[in-house]
Amino acid sequence: MSGSAPERSERPGKPGESGRRDEAEWFARPVRTIARPWLEELARRLASIDALSKEEREAVLEAGHTALLKSLHAKLSRLFLIELHALRMTAGGGHHAEDAGAGSDTQTWTAFLEQAGEEGYLDRLAGRYPNVGPRIASVARLSVAATAGFAERLAADREVLRPLLGGSAGELRAVTFGAGDTHRGGLTVSRVDFAGGSVMYKPRPSESDVALGALLDELYADFPGAPSPDERIRVPRTQAREGYGWAEFVRHRYCAGETELAAFYRNVGHWLAVLRFTGGTDMHAENMIAAGPVPVIVDAETLFDAPAPFPPSGRGDAVDVAAAAIRRTVLRTGLLPVRGTGFALGGVDISGVGSLPGQQPLIPNPVIADAGTAAARFQVDLVAMPTAGNHPSPTPVLSAYWDRILAGFREMTAHLRRPGTEPHRLLRRFEGAQARRILRPTQAYVDIGRMLWHPASLHDETAAVERARDILRRNAEVLPGAPTGRAAIDGEIADLLAGDVPMFTFTVDSAAVRTTVEDWRTADLALEEAVIQDALVGAYLNERSLPTRTQAAARDPHARDRERRRRDLAAQMVRRLCDGAVRGEDGTVTWISPVFTPAGWSIRVLPADLYTGQGGVALTLAEYVSEVRAGRADEVPGVAETFEGALRVLVGTEDRTPTPSPGAFSGAASQVWTWLALHRVLGEDWLLERAAARALLLAEGRLVEDDVEVDLLNGAAGAVVPLLNLAAATGQDRWLGAAAHIGRRLTGLATLDASGARWTTRLNPEGIGGFAHGATGIGWALTRLALGDAGSAAERRDWNHLAERAFAYQESLYRPEHGNWLDVRIGAEEDFFTSWCHGSAGVGIGMLDLHRRTGDPAHLDMARRAARACAAEGFGWSHTLCHGDLGLWEFLTSMDFGDPCDLDAEILTGLEQRGPVGGLAREAFSPSLMSGLSGVLHTLLRMHPAATLPNPLLLD
Repeated sequence: MSGSAPERSERPGKPGESGRRDEAEWFARPVRTIARPWLEELARRLASIDALSKEEREAVLEAGHTALLKSLHAKLSRLFLIELHALRMTAGGGHHAEDAGAGSDTQTWTAFLEQAGEEGYLDRLAGRYPNVGPRIASVARLSVAATAGFAERLAADREVLRPLLGGSAGELRAVTFGAGDTHRGGLTVSRVDFAGGSVMYKPRPSESDVALGALLDELYADFPGAPSPDERIRVPRTQAREGYGWAEFVRHRYCAGETELAAFYRNVGHWLAVLRFTGGTDMHAENMIAAGPVPVIVDAETLFDAPAPFPPSGRGDAVDVAAAAIRRTVLRTGLLPVRGTGFALGGVDISGVGSLPGQQPLIPNPVIADAGTAAARFQVDLVAMPTAGNHPSPTPVLSAYWDRILAGFREMTAHLRRPGTEPHRLLRRFEGAQARRILRPTQAYVDIGRMLWHPASLHDETAAVERARDILRRNAEVLPGAPTGRAAIDGEIADLLAGDVPMFTFTVDSAAVRTTVEDWRTADLALEEAVIQDALVGAYLNERSLPTRTQAAARDPHARDRERRRRDLAAQMVRRLCDGAVRGEDGTVTWISPVFTPAGWSIRVLPADLYTGQGGVALTLAEYVSEVRAGRADEVPGVAETFEGALRVLVGTEDRTPTPSPGAFSGAASQVWTWLALHRVLGEDWLLERAAARALLLAEGRLVEDDVEVDLLNGAAGAVVPLLNLAAATGQDRWLGAAAHIGRRLTGLATLDASGARWTTRLNPEGIGGFAHGATGIGWALTRLALGDAGSAAERRDWNHLAERAFAYQESLYRPEHGNWLDVRIGAEEDFFTSWCHGSAGVGIGMLDLHRRTGDPAHLDMARRAARACAAEGFGWSHTLCHGDLGLWEFLTSMDFGDPCDLDAEILTGLEQRGPVGGLAREAFSPSLMSGLSGVLHTLLRMHPAATLPNPLLLD
């Protein structure tokens, strides 16, 4: 997504800009000196505009000057810091070097500001930075021209603004430049405040906004049960001029109550249908304003998108078919939640209806540390994402309105497809309008632009430009549609050198209309609706604040005719799994689903992992094939072929895509464990060899060293037990060495205090308890390590002691009055859970395993308390292994807690009465092992008394 200009009353700083309120003031003195000639030039140009009063010209002058100062400060700060340190190292400023080296030294700072604030300072640096003067002059010249051009247009168009303001504009009071990225010579969307109200200035052709508004007017003219004009979707009223436009200022307002909230989300569904019809993209949080019940799209420049075809992935035809299908869906509109995967925005959701408060990870942001002293330097802080005006309430509960969004999409789509509708005629009004294509993510331009303004680049611009060319070329290799030609790439670099974000536009013609209509007519509406359901899951990150859970225990559960019912349900589940697959002409098989990644939930083709990926699904299909052979499951046509196709995709995905983490459920360890489990189920030697090959990622690569997750699910702790399993299966000690290395790293990362040991992670910086993400799981892994032959005897004693401290921390969270352990995640919506991932089921499973291995009564005591907590809360949450009834069944069955027939009855009857319920994903199709359909099938197969299938919850 582009991250382009918003149009609202307030806009916080963007990622990568100043991380502190006064950041742009540290070098204000030298920047003002450098900008002074350009301020004078702008004043001269504004003085010639007689249609503006003196006060109005001063307002424009002040706004233009402020925008230029911010721009220059951002571009020159690194250079100033380098020169500050040069002064310190050479004992400049009239005092001694040893004094200048002190972090509290303010004299060097003051001396540097005096030096840098002198006229001609940049000229004196020309020997080291030969291009800095011309580059600054280019930026300033464009900024002056853009500001003066705005003033000239304002002077000529004042009367044109009447329809937008409902009367005379009156005197100009203020201008705010820089509401978004600059393009094509410093041009940027700007807010203009008059005595008579506010408008937005758009320095780009605005005919597409006018056309979209007219399309909406026509659609609602005969819409069944049409909402009033004040309650339906719309765009700002716009006055299009030659090459630019003026738009109504839309003020953000929260909904007044439940009725308005319901209308807002129904309107979001209408927007999804309209944007799918018009080929709209890039409608992220800053491009939508919540005006009470009306979501207003304030930037309609990215319509008539034509997704570029991707080259074959090498993972199988099924993957390519599924990926192409996803790229065509409403997911590309930018309205639906999707998580970023890059370094700067990893895990960030900037979507129009996402970007939920409390659901965003902290993001890296460069700031000046120790400013005002000789120790000043750039450092990267983690800061919260700025809020936008896209939400209809301060604490939006998107999950409560999923059905409204889907209903709105269905009804507007039905209206567009009603008999007699001529889609070509509806879209013909856009012909001749200019539209924009987002060919590269704006964040890529931000990163390259920052590099091009680094002092090293200013010292050797030729080398920096060549680096930029190489980055952009390599970016195009993985981003079909991005420019690849030398001329186009050089044009992008020229924009970045001038401080602009490159922009690509085209004129909508009849061919673009035909292509868009054909794409819409051939859409798979069932897939579109599934994507909407699935993508909305992605708004919720790491279960920090889940949708409201609803307990619906089975009515009159019974175990009569248990075996027949188990077999019938298993056959139903495997048919659903096979029917939901995407198949390629080459026989490969995969699925489209919400998947869990280290960055959060996202709708995509399955990755390779065990948790929500291809590995877990392929393993479950293999289990079904094996149980059929053993006579414990019924033959279902096509299962073996589906398994073979899925296995081919699993191999291709592992071989051709980066493995994101070392974790036991999302990363390299999950791959090792999956192949070991497949070997156990099928007994084929090559499967064990494959497990060893994937373990090289843990033994030889950087995954363990670079890991910031630490925990079982995503982090290095998750690799311990799979490596121990591999060592036992192969007899090779090298895997014990790899496990010992992880044990040493976990020791070094532990936080120890009076409560015990815990581990700070990126996703849970507070350090938490629990099995999948917290201290209990890491302690369990350390105990397993200490019980084996890895490391020295002394290290094993230390690992065992550290594990005991981890269990002590877990015990510090126990609340006898609740009979459960407190969930201390910041932002968690409940205090106590019984799930495997964060609750007592996970604690109990781990402790029971350790009791069986050690005989320690303390472990058994924790397991028994966990079983009581699980039994007290009971069943009826969801049919998932991770955070639902299946995890409870696995634990309580292992504990022999209660009558096994009663436990089976809860699962069987619940599935018969409700069907498989995925909890977080609700009715959205999920084939996954840990949070979806494969987990249901796996549990039904393990329910047979003679089954000896692997248990992923314990990585056995």
